[in-house]
Amino acid sequence: MIFFVEMSAAKNEKCKGKHFTWSKPMSHMLLEILVEEALKGNKPSSTFKAEFFVKVATEISQKFNVQCEPKHMNNHLKTVKKEWGIIT
Repeated sequence: MIFFVEMSAAKNEKCKGKHFTWSKPMSHMLLEILVEEALKGNKPSSTFKAEFFVKVATEISQKFNVQCEPKHMNNHLKTVKKEWGIIT
C-alpha cells in the first residue's frame, strides 16, 4: 500500500543548523513503512514502539544520506497529523 502526502517541507534533504527538513521522498518512505508495519500488526496501540522509530530513522538516514533521529520522525508525524486534521 502506497501512501502519498503533499508536504510543505523544504526542497532539500539536508539539515540546516539544528532544524531537520523532510523532503517529499523522505516523507513518503516514512509513511509507507508505517502503513506496512501497521498492516502487519506491528502497532500494538495508538503509537509505534520507540525501537521501531530508531530502526526507521536509521533506514532514512542511510537511504537519503542525512542524520535522521527518532525525535525527527515523531515531530514529523505530529505535523502530518495536524495537516490532515487527524486526532489521536
